[in-house]
Amino acid sequence: MNSHPDYNIIKSFYRTRYNQWGCSPKSLGWDKGNQSVRFDVLTSHYSFEKKTVLDIGCGFGDLINVLEKKASCFEYTGIDLSDDFVRRATQLHPDCEFFQQDILSFAPQKMFDYAIASGTFNLKLQGVDQYEFIEEVIKKTLQLCTDGFAFDFLSDKVDYRKEETFHYSPERILSIAYKYSRNVMLRNDYMPFEFSLFLSKDDSFEKHDTLFCKYKNEQNL
Repeated sequence: MNSHPDYNIIKSFYRTRYNQWGCSPKSLGWDKGNQSVRFDVLTSHYSFEKKTVLDIGCGFGDLINVLEKKASCFEYTGIDLSDDFVRRATQLHPDCEFFQQDILSFAPQKMFDYAIASGTFNLKLQGVDQYEFIEEVIKKTLQLCTDGFAFDFLSDKVDYRKEETFHYSPERILSIAYKYSRNVMLRNDYMPFEFSLFLSKDDSFEKHDTLFCKYKNEQNL
């Protein structure tokens, strides 16, 4: 399978929006706003204190502002296909690392604790099967992260779709996730037409009580 879509189409889409809207959530495709809601959800399941975070499709690095409210110390790295976004993000956050890079080709010199992707998979791709692409991204992300990730998606439980967007079946995404861990969570309780997937690599459990070890440690049980 060709796992790399035509990234030039994606770059062109966002460059057109950036030329129109500049440094705005609208340039990232968020015409209706709610970026802060999405970030709040994606950062709700993990503790980022003294953690390293990879932001896949980082845009202008807006996630940093959210992480600063939830952790006093963390290390952030952002990657994005758009050179416009990466250039602007570097100006806004000179103390963080940004790379113009796609996730499947990204070869960092370090591992990350967590990865987050917000709106990264919303566009309809050309030349690839969208679900196979997502599975390739999941596998690559798990190679780069020690703890887990949080991704969001547009849902196919809608009455209206834009021509350029792809809407995912939550059931299919969840089925893919279960191939790589039993410790997964899907949230569809904050917006009717979007959902978020959380996957923790550690799915070990205690046989005597069948509780995930990660959950017991977090809850001090």
